[in-house]
Amino acid sequence: MRDKIGIIIAMDKELKLYLERNKTKKISYKGKDFYSLKINKKKCIICLSGIGKVNAAYATTLLIEKFKVKKIISTGISGGLGVSKILDIVISSSCVQHDVDTTQLGDPLGFVSTVRKVYFEADEELIKEISDECKKQNINVNVGIMACGEQFVASKERIDFIRSTFNACSCDMESGAIAQVAYIANIPFVAIRCISDNADEDASISFIQMVDIASEKIYNIVSRVI
Repeated sequence: MRDKIGIIIAMDKELKLYLERNKTKKISYKGKDFYSLKINKKKCIICLSGIGKVNAAYATTLLIEKFKVKKIISTGISGGLGVSKILDIVISSSCVQHDVDTTQLGDPLGFVSTVRKVYFEADEELIKEISDECKKQNINVNVGIMACGEQFVASKERIDFIRSTFNACSCDMESGAIAQVAYIANIPFVAIRCISDNADEDASISFIQMVDIASEKIYNIVSRVI
């Protein structure tokens, strides 16, 4: 990766490793915190977006507008929907927003009318680079559809709905919004997630227990790919 890279992180715990292991400069801009740093001599801008689609979309817009990044990587943790095991890595082939519903107007579920799309495709080159790094590290990796919504999924019924409706392999609260903004701005995008829970009734317990381990795993992959 040669161009300036934007990395979007939702939570402080995920950001912590970048701050501890790299020299960073903090820049606060329009209500969000950004961190300028070099990883493997390459210029990166990390944004702490906060949790949820609105935070993610707003942060992505600022990242593109202010810092002129040429590629965007969304990192974090997510629920596995029973497709991947806990601590497996998932890379987005595309992202969908499972909570978008205008079916009463004749649209399919997940249809974003302003751009007339359900699925927002990830950049094939970024997918390959991250996938190859996972294989080098002997990490279980799946490339598939990520489902995004303003909901911490924690029930079998919702798992079954998301998986069967969108053929998704993971769910989170930011990827689809970031993918939509990147699509509109014509910026290459990919999301990488470490599975922290199965999005079932025990999801909240598993999430709390696994967040540090999952964040470390993601950091080790992303910092080597850049």
